[in-house]
Amino acid sequence: MDLFLMVFGVDFGIQMFFGALAIMLNTEIFFDFVGSLTFITCSILCLLIDDSAEIASSIKDIKLIQGTCICIWAGKLGSFLLYRVIKSKGDKRFVEIKKSKARFFKVWLIQGVWVYLNMMPSIFVFTASKGNPKYALVSLVGWALFVFGLLFETVADYQKTMFRNKPENHEKFVTTGLWSTSRHPNYFGEILLWFGLFIAALPYMSAPHHFLSVLCPTLTALQIIYLSGVPMLEKSGLKKWGKDPKYIEYLNSTSCIIPCLGGQNKFKLQ
Repeated sequence: MDLFLMVFGVDFGIQMFFGALAIMLNTEIFFDFVGSLTFITCSILCLLIDDSAEIASSIKDIKLIQGTCICIWAGKLGSFLLYRVIKSKGDKRFVEIKKSKARFFKVWLIQGVWVYLNMMPSIFVFTASKGNPKYALVSLVGWALFVFGLLFETVADYQKTMFRNKPENHEKFVTTGLWSTSRHPNYFGEILLWFGLFIAALPYMSAPHHFLSVLCPTLTALQIIYLSGVPMLEKSGLKKWGKDPKYIEYLNSTSCIIPCLGGQNKFKLQ
C-alpha cells in the first residue's frame, strides 16, 4: 500500500467529515482537536500497515519512535487547545470566518494541507524496509531536537496558562519566564520539533527529490511567522495594549521567535 496516498486520503477524509459537521453545528470548538487527532490516526495507521514480510526489527523500533513522537506532540497540543477553547467558550479566530460556510470549510482543507506537509518527512521512515545504522546518529540528533522543541513549547504554554489563571493578571500580557526571551516561545518550540522530525527522517530518504521535503517544516515555520500565527496574535495584541508604553517597549526589546536575540523592532504607540 502507498502510505503517501493513504495518509492523504485519511487526512482529507477526516477534515471534510468534521468540517461539514462543524458547519452544520456552526462551531469551531473541535477544530484544533481534530487536527491533532488526524496526526495520531495517520501515525498509528502507518505503524500498523506493513506490506513487507521481511522487515528488519531495527527499523520497526525507529518507526515506533518516530510515530510516538508525533502522537505525543499531537496528544499534548490537541488536549491543551481543546481545554483552552472550551474554557474561553470559543475561538476568536473564527468569529468572521464562520460567517461564510465556504470560507469555514476552506479553513478545514487548509488544516488538511498542514497535517499532510508535516507528516510527509516521517512517511519516508514509515515506508522504510530496513534501518540505516551508518546514519543512526542523524536520527538521534533529530529526536533530541524534537524533545527540546516539545519541552520548550510545553513550558511556554504552561507558563502563559498559569499567568492568565491568576485574577490579578486579567487583561495583562505575559513577559515572564520564557516569554521574557521571546514574544512567541511556544512557536519557537513547535518550529524546532518539526525540523527535528525531518532530520530524524533524513537517513530514510533514498532519492534526491526526497530531500525537498525540507520544504515541509520550512513552510510550517513561514506559515507560523508570516501568516496565521504571529501576525494574528500581534495584531490582536496591538489592538488591546497598543496604547500601553510597557507593551510597546516589550515588543521592541524582545525577539519575535528565537529566544534571547533581542528586539530590532520599531513598534509605536497606537
